[in-house]
Amino acid sequence: MTEDVSTPAGGLAEGNSTFGALPVMAVTATLLAMSVLTFLFAPGYALPVVGAFALTVGFGWVTHQAAMAKLLAVTATVLTVLTVGFITYFLFVSALPAFLEHGSGLLVVPVVDGEPRWFFFLEHLLPTAESTWNPAADVYSLVPTIWATVVVTVVAGLVAAPLGLFGALFVAEVAGERLRAVMKPGIEVLAGIPSIVYGFIGFQVLNGFIQRSFLDDGASFLIAGVVVGFMALPTVVSVGEDALSSVPDAMRDGSAAVGATRWQTMRSISVPAAFSGISAAIILGLGRAIGETMAVAAIMAAGVGLSNPLFDVFDASATLTSLIATQYGSASESTLDVLFVAGVVLFVVVAGMSVVSNLVERRMREKLRGD
Repeated sequence: MTEDVSTPAGGLAEGNSTFGALPVMAVTATLLAMSVLTFLFAPGYALPVVGAFALTVGFGWVTHQAAMAKLLAVTATVLTVLTVGFITYFLFVSALPAFLEHGSGLLVVPVVDGEPRWFFFLEHLLPTAESTWNPAADVYSLVPTIWATVVVTVVAGLVAAPLGLFGALFVAEVAGERLRAVMKPGIEVLAGIPSIVYGFIGFQVLNGFIQRSFLDDGASFLIAGVVVGFMALPTVVSVGEDALSSVPDAMRDGSAAVGATRWQTMRSISVPAAFSGISAAIILGLGRAIGETMAVAAIMAAGVGLSNPLFDVFDASATLTSLIATQYGSASESTLDVLFVAGVVLFVVVAGMSVVSNLVERRMREKLRGD
C-alpha cells in the first residue's frame, strides 16, 4: 500500500516559502515606511530610499511573488487612504486662518441700492455688506461664487441628466451589437477631450447664437452650464449604460413574455432595476460640473457678483473653481486662505453628494430585495 505524502510535502514547501518570504516582506515594509517619512520630513533623501524600496519589491516579486502581491495590494490601499487623509488635512488646516479671521463674513450678502440681493429672507440670518470681494480692503464673500456654482450646476444637470439617461438607454437597450461596439468607445473618448477645448468651442458656437436669439451680450451662466452639461454627458452615459447592462436578461424576457413593449420594459423594468447606478451616474456627472474649472473660466469673466435677479441665467460671475483658477496666481496670503475656504466648500459638497449616492444605492438595493 502506497502512502500519499504529496499534501504534507506541499504544505511543508509552502510553509518554508512563507517563512523565507517574511524577511523580504519585513524589509519591504520598513523601506515603505521610511519612504513615506522621508518624503514628508526629509524630501532630499526620499529618492534613494524609494529606489531601495523599488529594488526590494523587484527582488521579492521574483522570489516570493504571491506574498509580494498581497503586500503591494495592502500598500496601495493604505497609501490611497493616507493620500486622501493628507489632502483633507492640508486643505482644512490651510483654510482655518480665513475661518478664524473672517468667520461669517465669508457669507456676507451684497447690498444693492440699500437692499440685500437675496431671497427666502436669508438677509435676516446672514450679514450684509456693500462689497463682497475686495482683497485690497480685506473684504471677502463666497456667496456670489457659491450661487454661480449652483446656477451653472443646475443648468448642466438639466442638460446632462435627461440626455445622458436616454443616451444610456439607447446604447444598452436599443442599439445593436455592432453599433454599440462603435458608440461605447466613442462616448468614452469624448470624456478625454480637454475641458479648455470644450470651453473654447462652446463659447465660439453658443456665444453668437445667444446674442442673436436672446439679445444677450454674450458669456453667461447659460452658456457655461450647457457646455459643462455636454462635458458631463460621457460620464453619465457610460456609467448609466453599465448599470443598465447589468440588469438580468431574465427580467426583460419576463416583461416581453407578458406582452410589454420595448419602451414599457425600459420604463418599468430596466430603469427601476438600474436606478441606483443611473443615479450614481448623474451624481458623478454633477460632480464634474461642480468641479469644472477651465471651461467655465474660458467662457465667463472672473468678476465676482450676484446676478440681478438671482435666477438670471444670462448674467455671469466666477464660480468657486474659476475663482480659484483666476485668483490663485496673484493672490496675497489672506486671499489665498480664502481660496482654500472655497476648496473646503467644494470638498464638502462633493463628499456630501457621494454620501447621498451611496444612500440612494443602498435604498434601491433594499427595495429591489423587498426589504
